[in-house]
Amino acid sequence: MNVIFNIANGDYLADQLKETSIAGEIIVCREALVAGPLQAENLNSFWKIRSEYIERDYNDSQKSYYSKVVSEFEKLLKIPEGSEVNLWFEDDLFCQVNMWFCLSLLSDSKGLKIYRVFPKTTNKDHWKGFSVSENSDLEASLLSRVLFEEKDIELGINLWEAYRNNNIELLKELSDNQSNCFHFLKEVITAYSTINLEAFIENLVKTGTTDFNIIFEKFLEEFEILGFGDLQVKTIYNKVLNTK
Repeated sequence: MNVIFNIANGDYLADQLKETSIAGEIIVCREALVAGPLQAENLNSFWKIRSEYIERDYNDSQKSYYSKVVSEFEKLLKIPEGSEVNLWFEDDLFCQVNMWFCLSLLSDSKGLKIYRVFPKTTNKDHWKGFSVSENSDLEASLLSRVLFEEKDIELGINLWEAYRNNNIELLKELSDNQSNCFHFLKEVITAYSTINLEAFIENLVKTGTTDFNIIFEKFLEEFEILGFGDLQVKTIYNKVLNTK
């Protein structure tokens, strides 16, 4: 029987999956690759620059990064040949970048059947993703999973390489590809290449809105498509305030 692995886009979803009848080992993607340095000569160097960034900008120790984040990715790298891998990721930029990275890691393993699992949402709450899912919704999502063909995996890897090299033009070009494994790709890339997050926050501060909680709420109203959490927005907020 094939071994099954579920790659969850965070601890909240991982805990949800544990409460369902869904089979398989759960691996948690705890990164936020949407921000910070991404270029490195090899994977060990990559972990090093990421751990340094997390320590500097998020005040979490490098030791914690290796024990909580790298350890999970190491599980992903050890998935045995012939396994089924379900990627539980949403359509926003935050989740997409993490998924592209996971695909790049999985591409080195042979004989895997990789599937994309989409959240079951309405148009109104689409960008809330799995956070609004009940257990039955997760089970229904799994039944509707989509197999990554070779061309889809290649697209994911190319998207990751373009993103980590900040190649906006290539990202735009890649976003023209049609794939059942990538929904709203063009919209996400367009948002990423056109939205000036610092300018948005700076404008709020200039007009008298300085409370971070209010700024974060307005940010979510405008830019749900990015999928940023409070930590990512707080980093931009701090940068704006420190330059004034």
